[in-house]
Amino acid sequence: MKVTQYKALGLSIATVVDRERGILEGLRPLAVQSEALTSDAQLLSAYRHVAQELAVAPVQVSATAFHGQLYQRVAQQLQIIPGWDESVAFSSSSAQWPIFEDAPGALQYLSKFYRLILIAPPQGVDATALSKRLPIEFDAIIEPGADDWHASLANALHRLGLERSELLPVRSTESDDPWTDRVDFPVCTLRRGHDRPWNHSPQAMDGKRCEYASLADLAHAHQKALHA
Repeated sequence: MKVTQYKALGLSIATVVDRERGILEGLRPLAVQSEALTSDAQLLSAYRHVAQELAVAPVQVSATAFHGQLYQRVAQQLQIIPGWDESVAFSSSSAQWPIFEDAPGALQYLSKFYRLILIAPPQGVDATALSKRLPIEFDAIIEPGADDWHASLANALHRLGLERSELLPVRSTESDDPWTDRVDFPVCTLRRGHDRPWNHSPQAMDGKRCEYASLADLAHAHQKALHA
C-alpha cells in the first residue's frame, strides 16, 4: 500500500483536534471537587460511558445540549453539585477544543493532493464549528448518526465522484473513533503521544503499516512516496 494511491482521506476528528485534552480540561473542575482521586483515564472513561448512554436517546440534541446533560450526569456520578459557570462552559466547549499544532500546515499540504473528508464521532461534536478554525475547507463533513454514517459517507463520495476504494481512512487511537471496528480495507492510524517516538521508528515510514505520530508525519510520508 502506498499513501499516494488514494485520492481522498477520511480523517476522524481526533486526528485533527485534541479531543481528549479538551474533554479533560472541561471536566477538571469536577475532579478537583471529587473526594476520590480521579485520574485522567477515569475522567475519560466517565465521559465515554455517559456519552454512550446519551447517544441512544430517541431525540437528537445539539452538541451544546448534549455536553450540558453529560456534565450534569458525570457530576451526579461523582456526587458533586456542579457549578453553573463550569457547566455552561463545558456545554459549549467542543467547538473550542484545541487543534493539534501540526494539523493546519499538514492539512494545507494534504489538500493539494487529496479530497479531505472530516468524520465526527457519533455524538456531541460541532464538527462544522471546529472546521472553521482551520485554514482549509473540507470537501465534506460527516456527522454520523447511530447507524447511517456510512450511508452519509457513500453519498459524499458519490458527490465528489470518488469510489470507496479511493478513500484512505485515517483514524486516531481513541476507543470511540468512528473507524474503529468498521473498516473493511486498509486504514491509516495516527498514534499521537510523546511516550513513543513513532516518527523515528521503522513503522512510521512503512507504507504497508501506515502508522504515524501525526498528520505532519503523514504529509512527510507522502512527500517521500512522491520521490520514491
